[in-house]
Amino acid sequence: MPKSVLFDREETIKKVTNVYWEKGYNGTSMQDLVNVTGLNRSSIYNSYGGKFQLFKEALCHYQRLQNGILQSLQDVSRSPKDAIKLLFDGVWSEMSSESAKGCFLSNCATELSNTEPQIREFLAENQKSVVNTFEKLIIKAQEVGEIDQSKDANILAQYLFSSLQGLRITAMVDTDKKHIKGIADQVLSTL
Repeated sequence: MPKSVLFDREETIKKVTNVYWEKGYNGTSMQDLVNVTGLNRSSIYNSYGGKFQLFKEALCHYQRLQNGILQSLQDVSRSPKDAIKLLFDGVWSEMSSESAKGCFLSNCATELSNTEPQIREFLAENQKSVVNTFEKLIIKAQEVGEIDQSKDANILAQYLFSSLQGLRITAMVDTDKKHIKGIADQVLSTL
């Protein structure tokens, strides 16, 4: 008779996401995962397939959270351009806090995208999704006169994504809140 799973998978993923986010993939040991989950190694391997598979699940979990935030910003914003501004303001606020640890996906990109094809593919799909969301917001903003219609919506969307990534990475090194806010404001002024 097979053993039944006696732990909360979602809660486990939340815990390991935080460990991977703080330490990175290479800095996280199996013992770290055992410690944070309370599971033994064999349970981790049997339930998730191992450290790498658990890492991919953590990335997916974080991505769902970020997509939810992006959607909620669109829901509460006064306009399409305002939704973009709210996102950059949120990133600035998050990155300027004392406990800022960067964006898990950006951290992952700098650590693993050049060595792990599965991770590079995951990040490329995430980029397409975010750029697509930005492009739709830009087109809506152009339709209501918030953004000049002569500007290429896809190029602007790519620019916003690149700027967002750069801002998150810069904020990990440059702790001057005025610099980070200034960068965010400058990016938004190009719209």
